[in-house]
Amino acid sequence: MIRRTNYFIKKGFQFNFALKFMLLIILEAALIAGLFMYMSGNTLTTGYNNSILTIERTSNFFLWPLLIIILITAIGIGLAGMLVFILLSHRIAGPLYRFEKDLGDIGYGDLTKRIHLRKTDQLTEVKEALNSLVSTFDERMSRIKAALTELKTFTDKGEPGNSAKIQNVVKKLKEEIDRFKVTSGPNE
Repeated sequence: MIRRTNYFIKKGFQFNFALKFMLLIILEAALIAGLFMYMSGNTLTTGYNNSILTIERTSNFFLWPLLIIILITAIGIGLAGMLVFILLSHRIAGPLYRFEKDLGDIGYGDLTKRIHLRKTDQLTEVKEALNSLVSTFDERMSRIKAALTELKTFTDKGEPGNSAKIQNVVKKLKEEIDRFKVTSGPNE
């Protein structure tokens, strides 16, 4: 089993996600404070402040304690959320990094390459689809290579009856190659 020690794999992705999470926590805290101030704007509260009985508007009486509570809670939840995010985000960022790396190798022609993820990683369905795609390309390329090898043996022999065999191999090659849609070249 592959054990990851670096939790910051796709730093930009992870940083943006964590930043948006913190902004959401700050927005939530501001919304709670704003709603409380609005809802308590026309009410009075009695309470003791340093053993002195005071009567004030509820919003003024609770303003500073509420802000301190919201600040402490937002920092605590924010830090806990970021810790959980960092520990879990590598299950998405790790596969993204692996896809980029392995697809680069496949793009350079290594059709034996398969993408491997850990059991706990996300995006396993994408991994299976990509591996299936590469397997299909690998099988088709193997058939094309086999047909080219067969064609070479017929052309090297130069025997008079090989013309029909060569035509048959060329037909096989054309059928395999025509399965691919391309943006340039003949599309017939």
